Amino acid sequence: MLTSLIRSRTILGFLLSYIIAASILLATWLLLGGTAVQNDLLFAHWAFSWLENSSAIIPLFCLSLAAIGVILSRIRLREVRNILGNTNLTMLAMVCVLTVQARPLFTRPDILIASLILVALFMLLLATYKREQALSEIFHTGLLLGVASLFVGQSILLLISVAFSLFILRTGNWREWAVFLLGVAMTAVFVMLFAIWSENPLLAFQRIVQTAWVGSFSTDRLSAGNIVLLVLVVFSVSSLFRDITIGTVNERNITLVNVSWIIGATLMVLVLGLGWQSGIILAAFPLSSFVSKTIEQNTRWWIQDLMLILLLSAPILSILLPL
Repeated sequence: MLTSLIRSRTILGFLLSYIIAASILLATWLLLGGTAVQNDLLFAHWAFSWLENSSAIIPLFCLSLAAIGVILSRIRLREVRNILGNTNLTMLAMVCVLTVQARPLFTRPDILIASLILVALFMLLLATYKREQALSEIFHTGLLLGVASLFVGQSILLLISVAFSLFILRTGNWREWAVFLLGVAMTAVFVMLFAIWSENPLLAFQRIVQTAWVGSFSTDRLSAGNIVLLVLVVFSVSSLFRDITIGTVNERNITLVNVSWIIGATLMVLVLGLGWQSGIILAAFPLSSFVSKTIEQNTRWWIQDLMLILLLSAPILSILLPL
């Protein structure tokens, strides 16, 4: 019955979902945030060198970014509104996916900012579905992808995922492909406008690009929470295939876009050397959508509640039972 209450569009369900989400974020922050090991590579990052003398605020800064991402996950636009699943459940699933990766979550604001940008990117992309004219939105999609790659260099590989999504969602107008690539290229132009004030602008630009590439750092440790989350994600594959095979056209297309996002993040880990926990954080939105929709679609209330309890317990297991 807990799942039904959270899914409900009542004030009680709304408040309960926020209370649970806030409790998980705060509990994880209190248990781990202050003791998280800082990564020396972070201070070499072009955007975060200022934190070297005030590294104590990094966990709090990351907590704020995670909260913004969780709230952003509630947004539903146009056809997406009824396909991505219940907003309360998706928000809770997003919290759990993020907090299971507790150590990188509270030490890597670069990963979180890139994740926020990618959520905005794909929401903007999904908002173009069935629109006749969307050149402005597609240009800004390319621009957001370029900006995300300045925080996590491996994000540029999502160029493949976004291109596939454009092929699925749009009519294939060459102007849209041109403005998308122009948006990606404009990122370099904007960076050069700032780098030109340096004594050696090309060297400054090179440093910005190089420091954005994230390595597989030492906090990538498997935990019981990761295993629980993996089980839930595998269980959600059935609903994923249902949407692709017998779902409506809208369900199939939007599901394929989310799948391409996950595949892109996986390739970032396997091909470009991104840490696997960082990859999960970058793909937290589509993963949370699939998990929440699977919980929502189950017809037995006790299975719904069991899956929800497992999901909510994953962050605590991640801290208490590292492997």
